[in-house]
Amino acid sequence: MKKTYLYRAILLSLLTAFILASCEDVVEVNLNDEDIDLVAVEAYLDTRSSDNVFVKIEKTLRVNQAESNPPVNNALVEISDNETVPNTVVLEEQGNTGIYKLPENTTYEAVPGRTYQLTITTEEGVVISASEYLQEVETLDETRINLSARGDYEFLAVFINSQETPGKGNYYKWDIYINNELLYESEYLSFASDELVDGNYIYDFEILTDFEEKEEDKILHRGDTIRVEQLSISKASYDFYFALINQAFSGSPFSVPPANVPSNLVSNDGKRVLGLFSARDISVGESIVIDDNNYEPLASSIPPGM
Repeated sequence: MKKTYLYRAILLSLLTAFILASCEDVVEVNLNDEDIDLVAVEAYLDTRSSDNVFVKIEKTLRVNQAESNPPVNNALVEISDNETVPNTVVLEEQGNTGIYKLPENTTYEAVPGRTYQLTITTEEGVVISASEYLQEVETLDETRINLSARGDYEFLAVFINSQETPGKGNYYKWDIYINNELLYESEYLSFASDELVDGNYIYDFEILTDFEEKEEDKILHRGDTIRVEQLSISKASYDFYFALINQAFSGSPFSVPPANVPSNLVSNDGKRVLGLFSARDISVGESIVIDDNNYEPLASSIPPGM
C-alpha cells in the first residue's frame, strides 16, 4: 500500500501570556496593552474515565509584569451536553487557584457525537461560554521509536500508525508522555488536519524528532518509557494552534502580533476572551521502553541501496 504522510505543524516557543499547570498543555499567547484585564480560559473535556474535566480561569496582566496572572475565583462553572435532557455538572474550584474540576466522587461521561457547552459566570455577573462538538478519534494502532531519516539517521524520533477517518474535516493532536510525564513544552506539541490524506491509512507518521546534539539536552534516552495519546480536536482548536505558529514566524520576538489568536470563547460584556475550550476523544497507544533496538532506522524509511 502506498505510504501517505500527514501534513503536520509543530508549535514553536512563543512569548508567554499564561502558562498552564505542568500536567496540561502550555498555551502561550502574545499580548499587548489592549489585552490587560481580559479573562483567559484554558478548558477541556475528554473521554478518560476520570479526571477528564479541567477549567482554568485567569485575568491577564501587562506583558512586562513579572507576577503570575491572578486567578478568577468563585465563578460558577458548568458543563452540559446537547441531549434532550442535558447532562449537566457544576465544577468546584480547587482552593483559590482559579482551577475548576469535578466535585469529589463525581464522574462525567464525555460521549463522542455530542456537543458540549461550557458556561462560566463570574462574581461580577459576566457570562463566558463556548461550544464544542466531540469527534470520535480512530484507534492509535502502533507507536514506534527509531532513528529518523531527517538528520541522516542520527536522531531518535517517535512515529505512529493509524487509520484516518473518511470524510474531510477531521483534526488531530498527539500528546507524548515520557516516564508518565506529559511533554508539554509548546515546541513539542504536534497537530494536523486530514486535508491531504482523507480516508487513508497513515504509516510511520513522525510526530516528534529529538534533534538535540548533546546527550544532556536530549529528551529521549535509553530506559525511558514512552506513551503516545491520539486526540481528536476541532477546527477551532486547530485554528488556535495554527495562529500561534503564524505569530512565531511574524518577525522578531518583539514584533506586534499580526492578528489576534482566535478563541471559541465569547463573553456577554463584549470583551475578547483569550484561550480555548476543547472537547476531545482519546486513543491511548502502547508504552515503549527505549532500548538498543530502537537505535535503528525504520526499514520503511531506508532509501534503496543502503
